Formats: sequence, structure tokens, C-alpha cells
Amino acid sequence: MAGLEKILEKIQNDSVKQCNEIITLAEREADAIREQARQQASAATSEILNKAEKQAAIILQKAESTAQSGQSRAVLAEKIAIIREVMDKAAAEIKSLPDGEYSEAFKKIALRYAKSGSGVFRLSPEDQARLPSDFETSLNQMLHEKGASLKMETAAIEPGGFILVYGDIEQNCTIDSLIESMQDDLKDEINRILFL
Repeated sequence: MAGLEKILEKIQNDSVKQCNEIITLAEREADAIREQARQQASAATSEILNKAEKQAAIILQKAESTAQSGQSRAVLAEKIAIIREVMDKAAAEIKSLPDGEYSEAFKKIALRYAKSGSGVFRLSPEDQARLPSDFETSLNQMLHEKGASLKMETAAIEPGGFILVYGDIEQNCTIDSLIESMQDDLKDEINRILFL
């Protein structure tokens, strides 16, 4: 899945650039708040200079604290937004893989989540159209060693994955669902890559 690695590398580079721009903007806003506080302090008259200096120090400290707090909140909010965007882009990139790579991804996911015994491989008509005609046979050959087999069925589900059904048990293997289920681990990994 070299293509996926390139995609993730591009997403990582774009995200780092976007984060740096946001941090620069947040620092500029913090500087503007600090400058405003300094101007308020210097506007005090000489008659109340002593009082104004104390007030200015308090104002400056509050402004810096507010600026730091605001900057931290802005950076955190942007990090969360970037991580969500990276996850959404990764899902979109996987869904838009060429048909051959897409079917191989389906096989890998099915191999990972299939249970022993017979089950049903439900997918959307759009996804079934993207798979080669021998997909079911090829998949079942791979699953044979695991003591598993799957019968393909089309169902009214969103394109971008499939659902494995074993009697009353369903395993949602849609790309969105898998990314959502790995959300915490993915967020930690993306955060480590982008921001540490």
C-alpha cells in the first residue's frame, strides 16, 4: 500500500504546514493583545503614575494570561480540527483508491475481521461493481486457512466498505466505521506525527 503511505505523507506535510500557519496567526494575535495592554498602561497620566503603573502591570499580566490561554485554546482547537481533517482525508483517499488497490484493501480487512465458519459479506452495489468478478472466490481462498468462508451479497449500505454477518452478529467493516473505532489510537498517532 505504497500509495496509502504517499497519501498519508502528503496529508502529514499539508497538516504540518497548516498548523504552523495557525500557530503564527495565534502568536500575532497574542502580540496584538499584549501591545494593546501596553498602550493602555502608557496612557495613564503623570499625576496617578504610581497607581497607573500598578494597574498597567495587572492589565499586562491579565492580557498575557488571556493571550496565552486564547492561543492555547486556538492551537488545541486547530489541532483537533486538523486531526479530524486528516482522518476524513484518509477515509476519502482509501475510498478513491484505484479498483485493484481497493479490492485488495477489502481482502485485507475481511481477512482481519472474518470469523471461522460461514458468513455473509454485505456491500453496496457501487462497491461490488468496483471489485473483480473473481473477488469472492479469491477472498474465500484466502479465508480457507482461517476456516472461514463468506458469501457476497449486495445491500442498501453506503459505499466504502462492507459488513460481515454471522447469524445475529454483524461486524461493521466500512472505512468510516473502522476509522471511527480506531479514532483514539489514530488521533494519538497523528498528533505524535504532526505536533511533537
